[in-house]
Amino acid sequence: MGQGGSVMVMVLALTILLISLAGGFLYATGVFIGNSGWEETDAQVLWLAEAGMQKAVWNLKTPAGSGGQGESWTTVGTTQNLGGGTYTMVVERWDFALASNGATASDNPAQTNSSIGPAKAIDGDNSTYWESHGQPGEEEDDNDGPQDLIITFPYTLTLNKVHFVSPSSGARPTDYSWDVSSDGVTYTTVLTVSNNGATDVTDTFSVAANPAAASVKYLRLRTTRDGPGNPQRVRISLLEAIGSRVTSTGTVTVSGNNYTRSVRQAFVTDDASPQNQVAYKEPDWLEL
Repeated sequence: MGQGGSVMVMVLALTILLISLAGGFLYATGVFIGNSGWEETDAQVLWLAEAGMQKAVWNLKTPAGSGGQGESWTTVGTTQNLGGGTYTMVVERWDFALASNGATASDNPAQTNSSIGPAKAIDGDNSTYWESHGQPGEEEDDNDGPQDLIITFPYTLTLNKVHFVSPSSGARPTDYSWDVSSDGVTYTTVLTVSNNGATDVTDTFSVAANPAAASVKYLRLRTTRDGPGNPQRVRISLLEAIGSRVTSTGTVTVSGNNYTRSVRQAFVTDDASPQNQVAYKEPDWLEL
């Protein structure tokens, strides 16, 4: 092969190398642009989900008379458009005291019969119930109180609404208080009720007026008088610490494909004081 032929071979090899490098560069550029587009879409759907979360919180903490839905609002799915996408809010009632949500129950005096022990009040089954045991030294049917049912939460939360159901009008809490504690030793009474005549009761109290309710690890239902007759027993088939759980899903459609991200949060909201509206979060929001 002559010198000219060698030069042609070198030029051809160099051309092939340059074409390969250019092809690789173009491919890498395409991948980068594609990833950039996905990252932009991914961020967009996350912020859409967060926007839906904030809108749900606003609805929960704003009374209906002021344009919101109020703290008792629930929805199986409310979808709204925002920019180039949508978010869908699902708002469910949430019970922080439910055993399956991590709470535990105890009582004082301690019930020795596990079939009617304190765990029955938070098992989510209305056909079971906790029954108070009576003070030490008293006759078995002489149950003068106080009778305590205590819920321990898995984390410290803010609380402003509680609910109980008694399976028997003759064993309902008649005179009672709701007490809260951060350490299980020192309790603060946030609400006192006298002459209750109902077996299904929802009680609310203002967090602004009860600062201790903003840091609750333990909730105590203390009954000092129960039922209208003797012998007297406190029976609770359901005890709830009420909040809301919001799941918000952002959706963006690109080239016919739906991209979604979801966030979830459990809230305690207070719409009773428009001048002091706060949404209390526990735990921090979770991306699904």
